[in-house]
Amino acid sequence: MAKSIKDLKKTYFILSIIFLFLFTNICHSQSSPSSNNFFIRGNLNINNNGIDWVPFFSRDKPSLIANFSIGGERLSVSPLIRYELDGFQPWGFDIWWNYKIKKSGKFNFSLGGVFPGVVNQKISVRNYDLPTSILQPWVSAIIKPSVSYLFGKNFGINLSYFEIIPLKIVNTNQLESGRVIILSPMIKPLTIKNKIYIRWEPLLYSVQIEDTRTGLFSAQTLNLGIVNFPFSISSVMNKPIDFGGLSGKKFDWNIGINYSFELNLIKNTF
Repeated sequence: MAKSIKDLKKTYFILSIIFLFLFTNICHSQSSPSSNNFFIRGNLNINNNGIDWVPFFSRDKPSLIANFSIGGERLSVSPLIRYELDGFQPWGFDIWWNYKIKKSGKFNFSLGGVFPGVVNQKISVRNYDLPTSILQPWVSAIIKPSVSYLFGKNFGINLSYFEIIPLKIVNTNQLESGRVIILSPMIKPLTIKNKIYIRWEPLLYSVQIEDTRTGLFSAQTLNLGIVNFPFSISSVMNKPIDFGGLSGKKFDWNIGINYSFELNLIKNTF
């Protein structure tokens, strides 16, 4: 167990160094004459049931999900950090990359992914000198091309493909391959008297793990908040249409409290 905890801390230390390196390089790149806009934004979510960026992968325990994004007009890096609140155990750490190849007009295209991505799994241990389970990190990368089309100012549609590639197989339970396709409408938030906003984000997605039959799922996120106020309430709901070769809950949901912030900086051209 001591070795496992040591390896886990070492992994998180390395990822922290990578994040700081990326942050420094992005800050430097945004100081070039070709880019005048630079943003830093983040969202902290505390909920009763941890649901991942693919809602099928629910942690089923209260969690803290922290999502940050740093970048400019084309390139951005977005660390995603998840913790189980029970014992404040690390759940996962992903560094998301995204580069907007075409970012104007009705049709847009971007190329992104995750490198690296870490999900900590609880592994049963049959050793009387150790606890019954330990955390073991599964490290992978994800390739993610996305296309979107805007029908107008208030509505569009986005299609994303995710190919999951493990960087190292550490046990027989680890997934050797996976792919996810997400179709999501882009709907402008509804504002009531310029004071209260309601954001609805539905999506339809498919999941295939290794060579199993593809599963089809629907999910939605509802967010209710006050305009220009950092706190809001959100709920994620997930409903399988066809499990395929997978299994899980027939209906899953959570409710959480969010704290959001955003800073938009403009380079001084004088």
